[in-house]
Amino acid sequence: MGKKKADQKTGKAVLTFTVAECGEYHSLGKYYEGIQTLEEAVNLYQRIPPERRNGIPAIGINLHVMGTDKMENVQADILSDDEIDTGFISLIPELCGNPEVQEAVKAIIRRFPDKEVIDY
Repeated sequence: MGKKKADQKTGKAVLTFTVAECGEYHSLGKYYEGIQTLEEAVNLYQRIPPERRNGIPAIGINLHVMGTDKMENVQADILSDDEIDTGFISLIPELCGNPEVQEAVKAIIRRFPDKEVIDY
């Protein structure tokens, strides 16, 4: 059992994006995962109809380590309403030290310059 755990930690990490019609409760409204590019995520986010914006839409990132169960993925919403929350990433060890995650967050900031960046 210990060997399997060690092997999993050395697996390749795969970063994808998520879009939620309701960032607070992903099960309320449509939830898209496994999105390969930020542009695809932005297109889905921007196509959320106004009548379905009762919740606060969000764009998030999902980190999957190859060889591990999907239940072990780490997901965090980054863009939520008018804010880009970069501080939250620093609280999640699997995300804060990952260069792909850091680049994805920077890309979201560049793509949405009008959003307020929250860092704590």
